[in-house]
Amino acid sequence: MSTIRLIYILLHVLEIWMLFVAGRKMSQTKTDKEYWKASLWAFVPYVFVLGLRFGHNIDWNLYCARYLEHKSMDWDTTEPIYHFLFYLFNSIGVPYFIVISFQVALFMFSFLLVAKHFKNCLYYVLPLLPVVAQSNDNYIRWYLAVSFTLVSLYFLLSDNKRKYIKCILAFIVGVLIHNGTVLLLAFILVYYFGRKKHIPTTISVIAVFLSVFVISISIMSFLSEIALSVYYLGGNSLQDVRLSTYLLKVSDIVTEGYGVTGIGEYNLRNKVIMFVSFLPVIIYGPRYLNSYKWGILTYNLFVIGAFLNPFFSTIEIFDRYSKALLIFQAIVAGIVYYKLLKSKDTISAVRIFSLVSLLCCFYPFIRYSCMTTADYRMMYIWDSNGRDYINTDLYINDFINN
Repeated sequence: MSTIRLIYILLHVLEIWMLFVAGRKMSQTKTDKEYWKASLWAFVPYVFVLGLRFGHNIDWNLYCARYLEHKSMDWDTTEPIYHFLFYLFNSIGVPYFIVISFQVALFMFSFLLVAKHFKNCLYYVLPLLPVVAQSNDNYIRWYLAVSFTLVSLYFLLSDNKRKYIKCILAFIVGVLIHNGTVLLLAFILVYYFGRKKHIPTTISVIAVFLSVFVISISIMSFLSEIALSVYYLGGNSLQDVRLSTYLLKVSDIVTEGYGVTGIGEYNLRNKVIMFVSFLPVIIYGPRYLNSYKWGILTYNLFVIGAFLNPFFSTIEIFDRYSKALLIFQAIVAGIVYYKLLKSKDTISAVRIFSLVSLLCCFYPFIRYSCMTTADYRMMYIWDSNGRDYINTDLYINDFINN
């Protein structure tokens, strides 16, 4: 095992442990000041592990090249805030890894804003965030924009007198970073029609079962055509330039997946793992989320994401939308696991099944953290050896060979 790989694994293990510690400390706070002071325990490991990475995945390297080119501001774009941020940071000489760290910190901040409504279970919720938001390692600009969507949702759920104005402004900022987030307006529909009554459990279980085991991209070929339309909403997204390649390899993606992250892998083992990770959360979610003011809304957003993810994740541009919804899995699953594993009334069979489900939930993260072998996928800034980024042909060749 190389030193790079050993450090990579240890950092990810340490990240999960420190997020557990952070969640425990934050769950015991009584004021906003105490909450955000304790959140330092969450920001430090998350920003360190994700913010200081070097060359991880294609987008990191492509955006680095684009960042270095931002010597002037071009206002002829539908995503001016994204371009302005790159131009601003570059013009004052901010290193690229600091820009990445800013993006990572902003995402954590936006999640913690929403998570304040559920802080008593945070020490089970926070360790799940890097698991359900694993794609933040790759979808850099997308998660930057989604951060503002979460801030927008926070204002919508608040009692602030000007909450609607702040909600709209935050959402607009997100859209001006990545135009594709405009489709997340669907959150509003769930807010108005799904905040008081949860999706029936039986329907949810059946729908997710069909999504995992029956629905596949081979019978959802119309998604390819829709993807072309969504592509244009993404503006000049660097990730989208590979869309045509993915669409041409749809059948391969269904059976084999398109990357080491585990996204889009649809063999039977992964289908079972995915379904088991969802099942107890779907079944017991309504029981425990009912006691929170915004619990049902959060549960419904998670269920929609759980339904969409199995087939959306087979085409990268759609994967972003299901992953945005599955951010709420950290909250719902964290609460369910906490209640089931902590309660003395939980029968042994349910407790064991919950533990199995929790392990299944962590499986993609464990696979990504412990089973990645190529050093160029695991480096940090101290491994850069003076390079700005690495050749993306390494990743493209991996994709083609797979």
